[in-house]
Amino acid sequence: MSRRTRRTGLVALTGVLAATALALPAAAHPASDKAHRVAVPHGIRLVNVSPSSFQVESAPTENAKRYRVFASTKRSNLFTANVSRAQASALFSHPQVRIAGLHYTTRPYYYRLEAVNGSRHRFSRDIYELGLQPPSPTGLTVRTSAAGGTYLTWDSSSATGFLVTVARNPAMTQGRVNYRLTSNTHQFSPPHLVAGRTYYFRVRALNDATRSADAASANGTAGSKEQRVRVMTYNVLEAFDDGRLEGSGRVAPWSKRKVRAAALIRKAHPDVVAVQEAASWVKGVRGPRQIDSLRAQLHGVYALAHTEIPPSQPHYLRTGVYILYRKSQYRAVGHGGHWGLGNRRWAAYQILADRATGAKFLFVDPHLLVGPGRANDVKRKHETQRLVSRAKAKAKRAGVPLVYAGDFNSDQTAKHPLNAPEMVMSTHNVVNTFAAAPVRTNAEYNSANGYERRPPRFGDHIDYVFAAPSVSVLAWHLLLDLHHGEFSGVIPSDHNPLVVDLQYPY
Repeated sequence: MSRRTRRTGLVALTGVLAATALALPAAAHPASDKAHRVAVPHGIRLVNVSPSSFQVESAPTENAKRYRVFASTKRSNLFTANVSRAQASALFSHPQVRIAGLHYTTRPYYYRLEAVNGSRHRFSRDIYELGLQPPSPTGLTVRTSAAGGTYLTWDSSSATGFLVTVARNPAMTQGRVNYRLTSNTHQFSPPHLVAGRTYYFRVRALNDATRSADAASANGTAGSKEQRVRVMTYNVLEAFDDGRLEGSGRVAPWSKRKVRAAALIRKAHPDVVAVQEAASWVKGVRGPRQIDSLRAQLHGVYALAHTEIPPSQPHYLRTGVYILYRKSQYRAVGHGGHWGLGNRRWAAYQILADRATGAKFLFVDPHLLVGPGRANDVKRKHETQRLVSRAKAKAKRAGVPLVYAGDFNSDQTAKHPLNAPEMVMSTHNVVNTFAAAPVRTNAEYNSANGYERRPPRFGDHIDYVFAAPSVSVLAWHLLLDLHHGEFSGVIPSDHNPLVVDLQYPY
């Protein structure tokens, strides 16, 4: 072929290719595709919640024609790859979407909004959380205890907490105070009531941040004055455990541990301290005891209640449970003592009176059996039943309110199928102050630290302060002296001291 012929052929082929290109569909242009892409939903907010449904709305989403919401009690079901496992609402033409037919639970529901245009769709970037609306409490009643205090009881289905409102008029506008309870307790003793004044009360259930509808209110007249007291319970770890391998190392000598323990007590400034595991001899048989050396380390600020036969007397007995009280604030009323709870376990007790006001209460310090499993739980149940029977009888004879503070060796974990102490206390209307406290500090830490340099943070508490229903709970504090999440220097005990602020009637 000549050069001319080859050139003519190339021109002809170019023309064919051009014609073919014109005949084919045009390729999608990136800018054109972007113009029709559904945008990410934004501006999402919750507008209505019921016991079985909720409604959300968002800002209009660019290029969206329909909207729907997905919900599940498992957050992972809202991941894009798993979203088919979640419950979906119908498609709505406006960005106001409602999903119904949900099962009421105190577990949170997670939800995510989807914007749709044909086969194109986009999910909101965030996964949101809510609690379904709990039913309103019923049967709100104002009660007065034998010791003169005022407290509330009510009935309710399951909830994560309650909002108690106290005011001085039926419209709930004068002197209004709200108390937020973060547990499923059904009783509460409002603090700061003035004797002889009539108050109005209202209780609403909480499920996460969602409130129930307003419940019926009740009113009553406060019949007593109130006395504030700060109590502590502290298991200081027996001195015979010195040198034992535990947690992050060996237990330091008591001569060093007591210095740190006393520093924690002084820092908290409690009025009364329940001490457990403090019976060991520290200078040979018959004394001084571990509790005596701790008291000396506190430089005479605290007196030791006479709850056992001291080593200086014949037939002495060491129970290991002791009560210290601030001498400038309180005095002992009558003789203290102790009760055997079975299983070689003890509880010390003492009636104390405020020196300025004369207000009295019975303080009880138990230490229950150690050990996991149902069999030990049942033993602790019997120990707690004996404890409550004897303590209530003594408080009733004396006409005083009652506070328990000690090491109950039980919690809500799988190690304890039966949390017997809390169960028994609940049947006697005795309040777990952790449940009733509107303020908590370090609640995420375990009360027993296992002598770990970095203390565990599972919120498991085997140390408790329980109180009669007439006693108001102001605050709950677990004390840990940490630096960057760890104990530094000597760890004083395998327990952390627990401090609770209370008000008791008189």
